[in-house]
Amino acid sequence: MKKISLIVIFITSYSIAYCQLDKGTWLAGGLGSFNTYKENYTTPSFTLKNKYNEITLYPVVGFFLADKFAGGIRGGFSFLKEDNISSSGNVGGASTHSIQFSGGPFVRYYFLNSNKVYNILADACYQFGSNQYLGAAHEKGKLNTFSIMAGPEFFFNTAVGIEILIGYRQKVNSIDNSMNGWNSNKTGFQTTIGFQIHLQTN
Repeated sequence: MKKISLIVIFITSYSIAYCQLDKGTWLAGGLGSFNTYKENYTTPSFTLKNKYNEITLYPVVGFFLADKFAGGIRGGFSFLKEDNISSSGNVGGASTHSIQFSGGPFVRYYFLNSNKVYNILADACYQFGSNQYLGAAHEKGKLNTFSIMAGPEFFFNTAVGIEILIGYRQKVNSIDNSMNGWNSNKTGFQTTIGFQIHLQTN
């Protein structure tokens, strides 16, 4: 009987839990993502086929400018590992590592009313920063990323939620030094998961 009572209390308390989405609420938290993709690089003299594994962390600070509409700043830290799968011509394959730092504005909108234990949101973000390869040349370059994502956020209580978002991302890397220069444009799907804290100041 005691176990049944505890279950009822838990279900009841969860069913009335919802997060603050009102104007004036602060938003703080972070997202994380893991991406893997392949790249084929072909020229008249050689071909390369590479595989990439990328882990990215996104700290977030935002503010609800209107009910259900927030904007703010999102940072980014990525660790990227590149492995050569095959090569031909006058080049050989190798493995490289790079780190990337970025930051920029984001906006998001929650579609449902705040008296829900979950909500659906859309999020758009633009970031710019730098990347550095950890090989012998220590090449440095610039980084620009645009993403648009959507998905649910589930609320544990009036302050904390967990979100799972999926969407489109475009990343442009560039290297420019005395030896050579190149640009890389990668597009594809991205999935992120993270926690957000909604802090009401009033």
